Amino acid sequence: MKKYKCPAYLTTDKVIRYGYRKKVLRMFCKACTTHFSMNTTLNKKQLLRDHLNGMSFQVLGATYGISKTQAWEVCHEELEKVPANNEFTHKYCARFSHIFLFDGKYIHVKGYAGKIPLLWGIDYFTHDIPVFTLAPSENYQSWARYFSFFRIISHHPQLLVCDDNVNIKMAARNAFPTVKIQTCTNHFKENVRRELKVRTDKTYLHFSSEVDSILSHKLSDEVFNKWMGILFEDYAHDPVTLSILANIEKYKKELLAYRGIKGAPTTTNLIECFNSHLQDRLASLKGFESFKHATLWLNAYILKRRFTRLSGCEGKFRHLNGERPIDKTKNEKLVLPTLF
Repeated sequence: MKKYKCPAYLTTDKVIRYGYRKKVLRMFCKACTTHFSMNTTLNKKQLLRDHLNGMSFQVLGATYGISKTQAWEVCHEELEKVPANNEFTHKYCARFSHIFLFDGKYIHVKGYAGKIPLLWGIDYFTHDIPVFTLAPSENYQSWARYFSFFRIISHHPQLLVCDDNVNIKMAARNAFPTVKIQTCTNHFKENVRRELKVRTDKTYLHFSSEVDSILSHKLSDEVFNKWMGILFEDYAHDPVTLSILANIEKYKKELLAYRGIKGAPTTTNLIECFNSHLQDRLASLKGFESFKHATLWLNAYILKRRFTRLSGCEGKFRHLNGERPIDKTKNEKLVLPTLF
């Protein structure tokens, strides 16, 4: 709780709150028995920033000297003032890269039996988040609606990276007929491990490791086909392994879609990292009271993230440290407003 210093006694030890007079906080000093007023005008934008950074309403109340209910009301009031992210992108941004990663992050919203998905995508080379939507379920219609926002910002990615979600892929191909789709190799390898039950049964552990090795490297067609041929020869007697190899051949085009695209990723690791960061922020909220409030909060969170300078980027993304993602995609002729 914030402490106030008595202007006469010059200490905070004996000062107590004495209520409000016309919304102005009154204080009383037990040492010199004097009353005095404090200018307690809330910095509402800072309070919202603290909330989006993960502070609970209870902690916000204690920090700003208000109740947690008042903290919620102030946050909700400020959330409604934040412009809509998708419209903001349409107005100010027009320089996106040709590679995007897409995923759904499930969150708890009151009134729904289970968690519902936030559908979003990350510009791979700028780490910007141009559009998002909160949907009741992660079906084809929801992803089709999400990709329709890309028409608003007039952008058609060349490569789309996602997990093996048929709804994402079908909706993406409908929205972007020429797009290449890269299935995340990490998700694919995990599906193989799960199907072979290698964590509890070591029968196919060696085979799973060999598949892992092939899919973990960017190989030429010649080398990829060579190693796949060796696996077919070595495991031709086992219908289980043949089924896995046949599935790899079926997905070959999507597992190797990165070919010919400079710097293309083969995994969704970047957006998984963003999912993890969001999960950390949601931990203090324990869910949302309504679909509307969830949308408002996520909208502000995403915009704030776009306006926050990046840190901790490694490897080929080191040059992004200290940069704001939105500065990388905004129209160079426009000046961005101050939102946070």
